[in-house]
Order: sequence, then C-alpha cells, then structure tokens
Amino acid sequence: MTGNDKMKKFEYIAITLLFTAITFMSCVHTEKKEDIVLEKKHPTMRVLDRYLYTAYDEKVILRGINRLIIWVDKDGRPSFTEMAKTGANSARIVWLTVGTADQLDTVITNCIAEKMIPMIELHDATGKWDKLQYCVDYWTREDIVKVIEKHQEYLLVNIGNEIGDNSVSPDEFKRGYKEAVQRMRQAGIQAPLIIDGSDWGKNIDILQESGFYLIEADPLHNLMFSVHMWWPELWGYSKERVIDEIKESVDMHLPIIVGEFGNAWEETERGQIPYITIITECQKNEIGWLAWSWGPGNNPQKWLNMTKTGSFSTLFGWGLEVATTHTSSIKNTSKKPASLGGTVFPGPIPDEMAWQTNMSLKF
Repeated sequence: MTGNDKMKKFEYIAITLLFTAITFMSCVHTEKKEDIVLEKKHPTMRVLDRYLYTAYDEKVILRGINRLIIWVDKDGRPSFTEMAKTGANSARIVWLTVGTADQLDTVITNCIAEKMIPMIELHDATGKWDKLQYCVDYWTREDIVKVIEKHQEYLLVNIGNEIGDNSVSPDEFKRGYKEAVQRMRQAGIQAPLIIDGSDWGKNIDILQESGFYLIEADPLHNLMFSVHMWWPELWGYSKERVIDEIKESVDMHLPIIVGEFGNAWEETERGQIPYITIITECQKNEIGWLAWSWGPGNNPQKWLNMTKTGSFSTLFGWGLEVATTHTSSIKNTSKKPASLGGTVFPGPIPDEMAWQTNMSLKF
C-alpha cells in the first residue's frame, strides 16, 4: 500500500468515525428529549421573577393576538383555528360580564384545544376606574370561579381591559387593585392575574411604580402587568421611548407584557405607532406581546384589522408582518410549551421568592 493509499484510508476512517459520533450524539440528544416525562408541579401557571411558567415549569414568552370574541364568534370558532395557523401560543379573548359561565367554559375550552394559552379579559370597564370592582364581582361569582378552576392549568385572567383614564393616581391604582386581587384570591382563583395600565392601558409608569407593591399584596405573588402601547408620535411617544421603557422594566425585573398594540392610532404620519420597534425590542428582551387585533371588527379604525375576513389566508399589511413575515413575527418567534404540544421543555426556574429581591430594586 502506497503512502497516498494509507492517507486516503486514514481519512476514510476518520470521516466514518466523525459521522458515527455525530449520529450517536444526535440519537442521545433525541433520546433525552423523548425520555423527559412531563410532570405537573403546580395547579396553575406561575409568574417567577419577570417570567411566566406553565404548571410544568416551562417558560413561556407570550406571542399572540387579540380577538373581539364576545362580538364576533362567542365560542371562538373559527377564529381560534385561523389564529393558530400563525403559530401563536396565546390569544387574548375580549369578553363581557353578559357572558354566561357555560359560554365562558366553551370559549376557553376551544382556545386550549388549538394549543393556545387563553387570556380572558373583561371589556366592561374600559377607561372607567369606578367599574374595577364591578369586574371583580363577575370573576368572583361562584359559577365563574368554577370555570376558572376547571381551566386554571393554562388560564390567564386579565382582570379588566384598560380600567381607568389618565386621572387615576398611583395611590388609587394600588388601593383599587390590592382590593381586587385579594378578593379574587379569597374567592379561590389561583391563576395568574394580569393588570392593565391606567390611561386606557397606556400608562407604563404606573405599572413600574405599583407593580411590586401589588405583587407583595397578592397572597400568591402571581401577577403580571400589561401595557397597551397605543403610543403614536402625536401623543409624544417615539421609538426611543419604547426602547427606554422596555429597558427600565427589564432592569427592574418587572413581569410585564405588551397586551395591545397596533400600527397606528390614526392615518396620519404622526399617528403611526412604531410596531416594528415594539416586536423587535420585546423579542430581544423576552417580553410577551399580543397584537390588536385579528379582525375584521375594528371600527372606526379599520386599519387595525390584521385580516380582511378573519381567515389566515387574508392576512395583509402590518398584520401579515407581525404574524408571519418579519423576523420578530409570531411565526418566527413563538414557542409553545411541550405540555401544549410544543417544543419548550421544563428547565431551570428562578428563585420562587425573587419578587422580594425585585421589590428592593424599586423601593
């Protein structure tokens, strides 16, 4: 055998061994994933540090869409089926206190069936601070509590949509939501509670000021806060404001999501909302978001509709961008927990008492 033949033989053996090793490692990796047995650790989803976890300790970064369910298809059909085609792992469900317990049960069931985490919210008190406890009256009804308990493994309860205008003070906000949270816990609701900012959801400062106070007041310390970024230039907002406020919230370890945003408040240059900045910065910082809204149904701001007819195939414009085509879109960033049929498995979780440390960062 010549020297060249020996070299070729050596190279062949080396390449064979390399591919064998890669194949072996791949098999080991696959076997490890297949060997993971999902074990339910808690009755509900939980908020730890600034993140949301399933009952199986899978970290979830919400990527979803708002839908005017109560007014368009009260059982969520076919909306949820079409929305799920984007890969969304969550849906924010517009609801009203006229919805019965049976109807609520059905819509939540249908959302979970499409492997999306339902966030149910009450729209009755939008902009009306004096209606906060009215919303709590609905949530604490015995028949409604039973529905929440039935679905608590995956359910998020958004106490009320954009409760309060721009006149709500931080002290009022703290007092009102402390009472609301404690009433709901006393009624037996253990699921994470979502609290919107005041000023029709836009006020992130009041969430940053009140957040840890309210977490401490919650016996379960199981709260998240939702800012609605209706932040056009005509009201003094900018891309830089989005970046700075997200950074401030992250530095505080505040458990925050962007519960609503659209492409514009009005069809003028200064009425545009920096929605690409919003989804890009949220992706960089592992912050959940839900776009407003699937459509049709927005009126008079029809440009907020993400679809023309409610079907996935009619996504267009800004809706198509945030749902599928942009690098930070739902399709390209959404990850579903394995317990909901996805690929995110349990992993390390923060200290369960991290909220105490976080409080010291703010106060």
